[in-house]
Amino acid sequence: MTETHADLLATLRLTHVPGVGPVTYRRLVRIFGSPAAALAAPVSRLREIPDLDRRVVEGLASAGTDGWAEREIEKAARQGVQLLCLGDPQYPKGLLNTYDPPPVLYVKGELQETDALAIAIVGSRRCTHYGREQAEKLAGALARAGFTVVSGLARGIDTAAHQGALLPDEGRTVAVLGNGLENCYPPENRRLLDRIVAGRGAAFSELPLDTPPAAEHFPRRNRIIAGVSLGIVVVEGQENSGALITARYAVDMDREVFAVPGPAGSPNTRGPHRLIKQGAKLVEDVEDILDEVREVAASLVRLPRPDERLRKPKPRKISAEGETPLLEAAGVAPESDDRPVLADLRALRLNPREAQVYALLDADESRGIDQLIARSGLQAHEVLATLMVLEVKRLCRQLPGKRFVKA
Repeated sequence: MTETHADLLATLRLTHVPGVGPVTYRRLVRIFGSPAAALAAPVSRLREIPDLDRRVVEGLASAGTDGWAEREIEKAARQGVQLLCLGDPQYPKGLLNTYDPPPVLYVKGELQETDALAIAIVGSRRCTHYGREQAEKLAGALARAGFTVVSGLARGIDTAAHQGALLPDEGRTVAVLGNGLENCYPPENRRLLDRIVAGRGAAFSELPLDTPPAAEHFPRRNRIIAGVSLGIVVVEGQENSGALITARYAVDMDREVFAVPGPAGSPNTRGPHRLIKQGAKLVEDVEDILDEVREVAASLVRLPRPDERLRKPKPRKISAEGETPLLEAAGVAPESDDRPVLADLRALRLNPREAQVYALLDADESRGIDQLIARSGLQAHEVLATLMVLEVKRLCRQLPGKRFVKA
């Protein structure tokens, strides 16, 4: 048994003890040093811990004897589900930095480092045609701008957000579920979920594989949605809706909160209007979102400084796909003299549209929006979204008068 497997086994056993949630888990690990040590702690020592639930003390005494953790690992492997513990380098760093991150994430599909650039879109299950249209439009525009769209796979706005993110060929979306990955809720979204995990994103949950959907799971799911995102966009929802709960979590985590206004007097617009009154950014189009997250998004991108790009590149390792990673998890990129210098467009991971617009820019002579639209043959919104991505990647700078130069 490898150490990694042993750690995973101990983590699953500890989290399966009745009364052990994320907060108690972290408390026990902090006291004893590891999940395995917590499981091995004598009852007398456990009873000395102030305010530790008696169920936890009793449960730890028999933890792991039922073989559940071993079966869960085997079942996950058969179903193509990856189990990520807190120390795993693939664990979403935005979520890791919250107060109570889930000790284990069940992941199907592929989480990429670029998913650190994530915006959540949430809202009413009983949405209007207007709300569905707005969610789909914003999700598509965010995906074209290089952001991963996060939502909860629920009916209504969530479904529209996932579908909108998949409209561009390069779009990615992540579904956070309030049930185990063996189940799909609602069942009519099975085809959508399969499409997401087949190469256009990922689905994940903190719940064991066979956990059915239940009302008590969704607040935790909403907290995870807020944790993995740079900001939350609320598109329709009543004042006591789950979407507003997600927005409150986002505020607690110092994330951006956005709201799409709607017709006055409609029950579904009361939630967004309340958020706007409380200081949320009003969203009319995707630029309202991009303007707010531009700075924090740029801080997540690990690129050489402009003067570094002029130096002779050092030998570097290229992945199997011929790409060098752009993102370090949530701004914790180590500084190193042998950091790879990204010397060509392929290594910068520009998609064809980004490469096209980048090639039209000049380092000395600025270009206006109209020039770039005319020369590229792209639509205005496509050029604007692409320029935003290039700014985030620190490949271009905006000058007064909406003019752009290479960085």
